[in-house]
Amino acid sequence: MKNILITGGSSGIGLAISDLLIKEGQYRVVSLSRSREKIDRALSEKPWLENKVDFFTGDVSQPEDCRRLCDYIQKKYRVLHGLVNNAGMLTAGGILDIDYELWKKNLDINLNAPYLLTQTLIPLLKASGNASVVNISSIASRMPGRSVAYSVSKAGIDMLTEFLAGELGPYNIRVNAVSPGLVETHLHLDSKVIATEEKFRKMLEKSAAKYPIGRIGKPEDIANTVHFLLSERSSWITGSILRVDGGTSVFNEILPRKKE
Repeated sequence: MKNILITGGSSGIGLAISDLLIKEGQYRVVSLSRSREKIDRALSEKPWLENKVDFFTGDVSQPEDCRRLCDYIQKKYRVLHGLVNNAGMLTAGGILDIDYELWKKNLDINLNAPYLLTQTLIPLLKASGNASVVNISSIASRMPGRSVAYSVSKAGIDMLTEFLAGELGPYNIRVNAVSPGLVETHLHLDSKVIATEEKFRKMLEKSAAKYPIGRIGKPEDIANTVHFLLSERSSWITGSILRVDGGTSVFNEILPRKKE
């Protein structure tokens, strides 16, 4: 059995990853969330995960919470085979809209926290003898989106991924990133980037036209790729940033998708 830690594991992509790994039957999952409310919502959506996923509450951007989590894993599991840095936040707007405190909060959650948590957990990752770290990035790292803070933080995640792959490779720790396009999760509503469910659905419907495959992403699309990167099937892959975006990053408005 492999021990996997997933941050932001109680909603969206993180919850889908937890669900997939538990169904695979070869993993023990520790899921880190910032609030008990999100854990309760996750269990209402996927009640079969109760008593199967080890839910843990804490703020991954706080050093003391990272140490507390590390101590918990050390005592209960002794080693960590995989880490998925998935927790994130999104604040819409550019430099004229986002004040410095909100800018720092975005970078703390999206970039500083993966750095801090990975650094804290290196001894447990080393102890596994063959560990995999998967960072959840975004196509916004290369294609400016609705948020300067989000885009910049995800660009930082890409470079962090490449740097750590080179630094931690000698310890048999692989580091890769998955770069999703738009995925249907709670992120936009939880972050209040979009005010209502109705507006969110309209945004999804409108956005689908810019995806050559004809639809936006599902959390399961990202979970499948993360599972691959955690597994031995990707044992010679490190430092990669895999686009899982339905082709939107190569969308060509001059040659729109044909409709039958």
